[in-house]
Order: sequence, then C-alpha cells, then structure tokens
Amino acid sequence: MAASARLLTSVPPAQRERFAELAAARGVSVSHLLARLVDTALAESPAEKLRRLNLSSREEHAPAEKYTVRLLGADAAHLEERAQARALTASGYVAHVLRAHLRANPPMPYAEFQELKRVVNELAGIRGALSQLLAEPRDAPIEASLSHSVLRLLPALKQLREKIQDTLVANSKSWASSDG
Repeated sequence: MAASARLLTSVPPAQRERFAELAAARGVSVSHLLARLVDTALAESPAEKLRRLNLSSREEHAPAEKYTVRLLGADAAHLEERAQARALTASGYVAHVLRAHLRANPPMPYAEFQELKRVVNELAGIRGALSQLLAEPRDAPIEASLSHSVLRLLPALKQLREKIQDTLVANSKSWASSDG
C-alpha cells in the first residue's frame, strides 16, 4: 500500500454533518469522499490541465473523452427545467443539444420521437374516420357546408401526416449516422 499523508481541516458542525450525509448517500466514508474531492481539485488545476494537454499533443492530438461545463444561477435552472420537460437528465440534454449543434441533421430526443409517431397514427385515424363519415349513407344528410369543410380538411391532414412521417424517417436515419 502506498504511503499517505493526512489532511486536516475544520468546518462548522452543520457542514460536517451534511458532508457525512453526502458521503453516506454515495456509499463511501467521509475520508474517501474528501480524497475524491482532492483528486478532482488537482485534476482540474491549470497546471494539471496543461500537463495533460502537453501529453495529449504528443499522442496525435487525441480528443478529450470527457468535458466539464459549469452553469450557475438562472442558466443552471433553465437547463434543469428544459431537461425535465423532456424527461432527460441535465447532462443528457446538454449532450443532445451539443450533438444537434455539431450535426447537420440532429436527432430528436427519443420520447419526442415516440410522441410524434403516436401523432402520425392519430392523424391517420382521424382522416380515416372523417372519410368514412362522409362515405356512409345516413338517415339525416350531413350539412353541405360541414361536408365541404371536411373534404377540404382531408388533403391537409394527409399532407401534415406525410410531413411528420418524413421528419421521423430523417431523424431515424440521423440516429444511425456515422457522424458520431
């Protein structure tokens, strides 16, 4: 086992208690969590980043595998709201937005894709029901203006359904894109 040195610090009792709760929630000891924080602080130091940059430039400019972005205040709150509205984690939403920015034809989030598929099916059902309503013989005829409005609506429903379907097909292809 490698030799280790102790770090001593003092914090108010309430902070110590909250930190212990955080460590317990992560399933580690207070000492282990503190050691992780020290590792993170050292890894994020400008000197360490410069050292890694120099190493990676020797390794054919390998791209970073992980990026860290910090948002504070209102920006962080807006990010959380938008991510929750799409049933995504904040990091998942950020990754999606970044991919969308980097790609020419970005995919939409899976939940939104599924919702649009449902809408396509609903539009087909509505169009079919309206067509059938006009085609069936009735005891009381449908008012002429209503019949005329429905007949004008049918092509628009078909066109709307086809445009949404095209969007779904394009997004399906972009998920399989070799763009990364």
